Amino acid sequence: MPRLHFSSSAPFSAAPSSAAPRRIALAATLLLAAAGLAHADGNAEYDAALAACKAAPKSGTRYVAVTGAFMRPVPRADGGLIARIPIAAAVKIECERDGWVRATSELPQPSVGWIRADLLQAKAPTLATLNADYAAAAPDQRKTVAERIVALAPYQARGHQLLIDALTAAGDAEGARKAAATRDRLLDPKPERLGGEPKLLFVVERGYVAPLARIGDDGRYQDAGDGARYFPPLRGLHFFRRGGADGVAQVLDEALSDVTGEAKVRIAPATAHSEDSRGLATNFAATAAKPAAVAAIPAAARKAAEDALRAGLRQQKVDRAQIERALKATPDHQRDTGMELHAFDAGSAGAVTVATVIWSLPPAGPDQSDTSVAASAILESDGKGGYRVAGSQSASSAGDALESPRYFERLDLDGDSVPELIFQVGQYEGVDYQIWSRKSGQWKKVYQGGYVGV
Repeated sequence: MPRLHFSSSAPFSAAPSSAAPRRIALAATLLLAAAGLAHADGNAEYDAALAACKAAPKSGTRYVAVTGAFMRPVPRADGGLIARIPIAAAVKIECERDGWVRATSELPQPSVGWIRADLLQAKAPTLATLNADYAAAAPDQRKTVAERIVALAPYQARGHQLLIDALTAAGDAEGARKAAATRDRLLDPKPERLGGEPKLLFVVERGYVAPLARIGDDGRYQDAGDGARYFPPLRGLHFFRRGGADGVAQVLDEALSDVTGEAKVRIAPATAHSEDSRGLATNFAATAAKPAAVAAIPAAARKAAEDALRAGLRQQKVDRAQIERALKATPDHQRDTGMELHAFDAGSAGAVTVATVIWSLPPAGPDQSDTSVAASAILESDGKGGYRVAGSQSASSAGDALESPRYFERLDLDGDSVPELIFQVGQYEGVDYQIWSRKSGQWKKVYQGGYVGV
């Protein structure tokens, strides 16, 4: 599916590296699209229901009582689908009509539409109330209650066992077997490589996973293609941070994969959507080493890095005052500005320092847009107490063509004991990624791709 491209008044800064603004804008766009589809498919019905709602408004908050409640553009069961609102999610009521409520919900993304009133209740269900309901339920009702317990707390063993018990008591041996398999995958996820898949590299950021590249048998990197096929719910991937293995990234759903190429992910043993997760993932075991500790930046490395970045910015004809402001700025990923330094052991390459700086220059004139300048440098020890630049890049860009690389992660992908370096490249309404590899004592960019955005 081709990706969406659109202009928006949403507050995108010069080249946002944060995923959150993209997803907010995307959610709003999907919401508008849903409303537009409703008008196209049932204009009169949609308008009549909305007019009736406005004529008899009703306020209040209710909560989804079932495993998931479908929100529809018009108040009828076959009226299309806007979203599936999860159990215990709050919905704000606008009106009630013929057994349906028109409401807004923030989960799984901001949405507005019609939900059957009998799927909602005045108080949010809790594990305590659902466990009490299970104990009081007739045998033929326990499966339904157990499913709600599992939906509310998918990573707790007790709910799964209640569901397995209910299915077993009902004589549904196959259902009990499938429930046990789901339990095992949720509670103890394993990395897996799906049949026919090439080696794949993924990026994980802010609780989402997206394919970065395919790794060929010859070691070359290629675009991974359509991400949706890589994200069956509950699949496991090897997760890496700071060059080491750090658990399993488990796909939770593929809600956004057809639009932005992403899926929600958790990092086991976390018990929810891992919104603060950041790293790399693969469908093969790249390394068994543990994540390295965050290293301090030696004073000599800092000075050498700043000198290298100054040289890169001078190549872009940035004046001295702006260069010094950029190097002193506190890193701000929302505005995509500031300098960052990362130091680590790069295996046989020795100690490496990666330096990046991004800075927005003021417009040259009243009709000119901001210009973003960026520079990166990879420095290695020269063995004499100093550092040499073993790789660098710099660029200036503006408007829709903005590109601002920033160091993201590292991982040895080719097994030569030297990690590849991954840079995230902020663009106007998304990001893509660069892979740098060390050959003959120099670091070179060998791939750029894996675009995520709108």
